Order: sequence, then structure tokens, then C-alpha cells
Amino acid sequence: MKKPDLDELLAGYRQAAIPELPGSFSADVLREIRLRRAETSSEAGWFSLLAACLRPGMIAAGLSIALVVGVLVPGRDHRDVNSMAAAGLGLNVFSTLNMPSDLLR
Repeated sequence: MKKPDLDELLAGYRQAAIPELPGSFSADVLREIRLRRAETSSEAGWFSLLAACLRPGMIAAGLSIALVVGVLVPGRDHRDVNSMAAAGLGLNVFSTLNMPSDLLR
């Protein structure tokens, strides 16, 4: 069985008549465009939110909030919170204050 050459196949397709389109072709194309546009707009919801957050004003506001929080939060005294947590968990067992005096020599 002989395999047809590509040039022969293309020549045969060139001579063949182009099939007629169905009458509803343009309506089908327009419906497909509407459906794909609706899919694209529903998927673009998260992208528009991301684009809104990446505006220069939003970036400046976020950096200023981060700066204020970074300056104010470390200024608070957390020692009382840490000592309460250590007391609540019983971590003072490992403290040198609870060891017998013989072990410290």
C-alpha cells in the first residue's frame, strides 16, 4: 500500500470544494463569544482585586501602616507577658533559682 505524498494531499484538498456553512453559523459564533466573555469576566474578579491592591496609593498606605506597626509594637513591654507565659507553663523549673545550692558550685 502506497502512502500518499504531502504535496499530493495538499493538491487534492486545493481542488476540493469548500463546504457550505450552516445558516446559524454567525449566531453560533456570537453566542460563543458571549459565553467566553462571561467566563473571562467571572475569572477576572481576583485579578481586578490584585490590580487594585497594586496601585501606588494602596502600596503607600500599606507601607505606612507597616511602618507605624513596626515602630509601635516593639516599643511595648512584653516582659510581663513572657513571665506570665513561663509561669503558666511551669518553665521556671529549669531556672537556676530553683536548683539546690550544691549543684551551682
